[in-house]
Amino acid sequence: MKNWLFGNHPGAFLLPAALVFAALVSCGGSGPSGIAKGVREKPLPERAAEIIHERAERYAGQELLVVDYYRIYRKLAYPLPVTEIHRPDFFVAGISKYPWEIWMTWELEERINSLGWAAQSSGDESLRSLVRRDLEALAGWPEYDVWESPHLSGAHCARILASAYKNWPWLGEELKRKIETALGRIVNSFPEWLNDGRLDLTTAQAVLDSPQRASFEHNIPTIAMIGRALAARIAGHSQAQAIETHTGALVQAQLDMRSQGHTEAISYDGYILDFAADWLPGAQEDVRSRALEHPALSLMLDQSWLMSAPGNVLNVAPFNDVEPREMPFHAGAHAKLLALREDPRSRWFLANCPLEWLRSDALAALAGLPDSSQAQAPASGAFEGLYTMVLRTGWDSTDVAVAISATDASVGHIQNDKGTLVIGSGGNWLVDDPGYQQYVPGLEREFTLGPTAHNYPVINGVLQKANRVKRLDCSGRDGVLHAAVDITEGYEPGRLDLQRVVRHVWLRQAGDKTVIVVADRIQGRGIETVDYNWHTHPQAALWLAEGACLVHLGHSNLWIDSPNLRLEGRKIVRLPGTRGQVTVQAQAAGADDCCIWWVFTLGAAPAGKSLSADGLVLEAAGMKFSPE
Repeated sequence: MKNWLFGNHPGAFLLPAALVFAALVSCGGSGPSGIAKGVREKPLPERAAEIIHERAERYAGQELLVVDYYRIYRKLAYPLPVTEIHRPDFFVAGISKYPWEIWMTWELEERINSLGWAAQSSGDESLRSLVRRDLEALAGWPEYDVWESPHLSGAHCARILASAYKNWPWLGEELKRKIETALGRIVNSFPEWLNDGRLDLTTAQAVLDSPQRASFEHNIPTIAMIGRALAARIAGHSQAQAIETHTGALVQAQLDMRSQGHTEAISYDGYILDFAADWLPGAQEDVRSRALEHPALSLMLDQSWLMSAPGNVLNVAPFNDVEPREMPFHAGAHAKLLALREDPRSRWFLANCPLEWLRSDALAALAGLPDSSQAQAPASGAFEGLYTMVLRTGWDSTDVAVAISATDASVGHIQNDKGTLVIGSGGNWLVDDPGYQQYVPGLEREFTLGPTAHNYPVINGVLQKANRVKRLDCSGRDGVLHAAVDITEGYEPGRLDLQRVVRHVWLRQAGDKTVIVVADRIQGRGIETVDYNWHTHPQAALWLAEGACLVHLGHSNLWIDSPNLRLEGRKIVRLPGTRGQVTVQAQAAGADDCCIWWVFTLGAAPAGKSLSADGLVLEAAGMKFSPE
């Protein structure tokens, strides 16, 4: 990758019982030592306490458990206390067995944790009574999983019961005995699963070498096993040690796989870590140490700040199946693991989180953290993450970040979107992506997975059908950040005669402007058209001026411009199935060797630009750029 730029270029889950929730109002909190702004004046533990008590007050007044099935635009109201896994007889198109119980147990966990930790802090007997009632009902459920193998609902039920048993001494002995029995039933709920040889996989290597490896790569079996390990500990189960050993092997294998490039993106990687952080405090010391010292643990945790929009560290880049607001489990992992390992960047991250987005077990974990002055903001620059490359000027709302999808991982939550980029500032992603794929057939699923879903170049109408990408560069030189990815092998096989498709992205601050330059160098035969779909933030306002499109949101002005194309109002559309994004569409004429340029400018006006006669050198923001 020589001469890509020239001009100026030289070359507690289970918190110990002693950590009572009163610590929330007595323990000091650490603020960031970096440049991030907007941190609240109150100490972190005090803010966490207030949020939990607010939630507890809301839950205490409810007579029904309201569960938001946001992916299918449904809300259900379950009678309280919840006495079983209900199977609502509601039709969901294209999904014969909808997993209603997953969101229900998520919400039930949030309710019980909010009420329980508020009761622990305040001693309020009315809150304690509600918690006892909900837990007694949960302990009496006839079943905890309704699938053919252990699943997420059983894991959450086990975690709810185990956490309550461990942390709230006021439950009473009778209820605790019922919880022990319920946890034993959770472990025993799949007897064939306990006796099919799976527990013989006692090391990470055995898991990785197993013919069943593919079934272990997904988050569900690991989370389900961790839930049963938590249950077996308290139930005193006869196979507790075998389950414990196998769980340790699975956790270690998940970390090893991340070192090899495997990922399920931040929401599901964080989901695994959140449960692992609950299990690790009770694990054998050598098992715990191996996990905490594993290089992939930091790699996974670093995704939280690496992927964040400047100005909102929880608003992660919407690549693949991620839900920044609905699935903040990765933040819970940061909070819980700080009790086991010091990490200044985790402290900085948590101090800058919008705490309203965190789940209550994460807020409770913040209670046990001692005061520390070790919080430290990460450096800005060019970064390679598990499934992205990121260029960023910093972390403030006025900073800019560009994230580029770049992974070979091929599990279900990873989409075929290599080379797609998003641009963030002001706490938002101004150039956006549909994010989580929709499972219900129809226009929304087409919008999230179809030909207009992402902004990599669509060549002759052909999409990417495989997770194949080569990372060519991710670096910073002379104040310019650069990333390059080869996405040639990602396109549907047999449809195109391609030699090479490389996307280059540069980020440069120039005076009062920040400029992102994108060059798509496409080489092959029979290249006739190249289509683009730049999605904008759902709340953004748009305007056209001299062939460039302004994307305005809050205090951010982003201009989308191209020396190859003049943008037209009739091609700025709201596509069928969109969840609010308006899309700037454009089609460029192809050639056997072509380079198509885009210039994105954060500022009052587009950056000036000029293109060489051969189309391979762009001058913008006082610099010359070339993909050669």
